[in-house]
Amino acid sequence: MAGDDMHSVSLVEDIGEAIPEHPSINYRANPALHARNMAELFACIRDFINRIGVPAASLSVNDINTYFNLMTQNPAFGLVGTTPGNGTLWLCLLVRALNPKVVVESGVYHGSSLFTIKASAPQAKVFAFDINFKTLLSRLDGVDYREHDWATDDIRAESHSDLCFFDDHINNCKRVRQAYERGFKHVVVDDSPDLGEIHNFRYPAVPSMSMIENNKWMDGDTIVWNSYGRRLRYTFRSEDTFGVKTIIDHMDRFPSIKRWTGMEDAYHYYVRLKD
Repeated sequence: MAGDDMHSVSLVEDIGEAIPEHPSINYRANPALHARNMAELFACIRDFINRIGVPAASLSVNDINTYFNLMTQNPAFGLVGTTPGNGTLWLCLLVRALNPKVVVESGVYHGSSLFTIKASAPQAKVFAFDINFKTLLSRLDGVDYREHDWATDDIRAESHSDLCFFDDHINNCKRVRQAYERGFKHVVVDDSPDLGEIHNFRYPAVPSMSMIENNKWMDGDTIVWNSYGRRLRYTFRSEDTFGVKTIIDHMDRFPSIKRWTGMEDAYHYYVRLKD
């Protein structure tokens, strides 16, 4: 066999020129296979949501199909720097399960996750915070845009189902403490890498949830890495965690679902706070 001639041995057929697809669609399967795949995906999502203590009885496979239909209308979906597809899928299903009255997003960028949140909870009061909205592709009806740091605002939770989503590269622990002080019980934080993942970031939201989850990091621990031509260093200090472990009832990283969707996972953690 010639080294570059796979056609003679591969069982994959070449059936013609590539057909453009939406960024959320990485493959197409026949209906029966697609249904089995979606059933497996839904089982993973349902089991995780139940495990974190959020009732998932209201969810069904149809919610996943709804998500993919919504993403075809999301103008920011798939753009560089936006929340990866699996991150928006988890946000969609979590928001639909919680059915919140108030949702806060800090760190909007192009608006992909914000679109997902608003479409998943059209009845909720949605507040979007960023230091500027220059990169935002479009403004959504029913979203309250506030161009400043959320910590300087007075938004508070109105129910036990309300949610904060932080995608602003600010200290995960600091943001969780701020959410707790404003009465929120559910938080999702992005940019939350573990030791072997920090090198993927210029500005990880350290100290991250992964750093305090298993007490692996101790005062004075350091890590050094390269990013965009710069040499970076981070030193862990327990004072920077704002004592959040004492107010956290449960925290869990969203599982990878790439094997079912073909989309990229996010560095998201779910955090449930104590009363």
